[in-house]
Amino acid sequence: MKDNKENIKFILPLSLLGGRENIVKVNNCATRLRLEVKDADKVNAEEIKKYYPAVQKISNTEVHIIVGTNASELAESLERIIAFDDNASNMAMNLIPMLGGKENIVKVNNCATRLRLEVKNADKINEEKYYPVIQKISPTEVHVVVGIKAFELADELSKILNDSDANTDYSNRAWLLIPMIGGIENIVKVNNCATRLRLNLKDANKVNAEEIKKYYPAVQKISDTELHIIVGTSVSELAEDLEKLLGSQTLKTSLLLPLVGGIENIVKVDNCATRLRLEVKDMTKVNTKDIMRYYPALEKISDTELHIVVGTDANLLANEFKTFTL
Repeated sequence: MKDNKENIKFILPLSLLGGRENIVKVNNCATRLRLEVKDADKVNAEEIKKYYPAVQKISNTEVHIIVGTNASELAESLERIIAFDDNASNMAMNLIPMLGGKENIVKVNNCATRLRLEVKNADKINEEKYYPVIQKISPTEVHVVVGIKAFELADELSKILNDSDANTDYSNRAWLLIPMIGGIENIVKVNNCATRLRLNLKDANKVNAEEIKKYYPAVQKISDTELHIIVGTSVSELAEDLEKLLGSQTLKTSLLLPLVGGIENIVKVDNCATRLRLEVKDMTKVNTKDIMRYYPALEKISDTELHIVVGTDANLLANEFKTFTL
């Protein structure tokens, strides 16, 4: 699969930049993101280096991040994230599993600052994530204090529950699905019909159907290599974004970098036909558990050598890795 620059996405938690509110302006040169910020001391340079090779605090209000020749595309993507990363669609997608899954939500209402939810079972609500103030009014009613976006969030949550495709970020949904369907390497082909995502897989038994059902109403294992997920009328957008993610080596690299201990932990990058071969400084910094959510086949060859089975695009991924790390 060929990489497409139009699909390049700036994958970096905005909290490492001091939060969205800390970013004043985004610029770039040939290889750098040039950020004007309110307070450079709020920027976590060491953590950012796990994603991008070098970070420089130029002044109290200016930070440069060396990202390589894709700087202009990444700057555009960051600007979109600043505008939309905290949008109602993303917030709603994060809320669904916290609320006990899609099937647990009966009705969505709101007041000025609260989501007022009718649910099947309030005991399924996870009170520890995302929002600090959650009130279980009764066994079937829950209030979540979300702030001034309550109306917008309630509207978006209702759209998702009803499978409406208005203003939805399907790339986020695609990322959510990948670990649940056995990781990137388990996906052979992506298709869809009017309402179903049709996936050809290497092994359908690696699919976590129960987790998928927290987001989508029905999952069918058609055979040992075919899976259908009933998504609704927005399925074509989801299928398209899933294909984009699977084809972008830059996205895969940005995903893997923090999981292998960051830029500074990588000594050498190589590959064979299907494996990314990494020499690292400290194997204890490698998060094998999270890597295996995306690439289930992984081998620690020695205390400093790691192999990740990534498929027939191993050479492309290795080349992209080198542009970030060497």
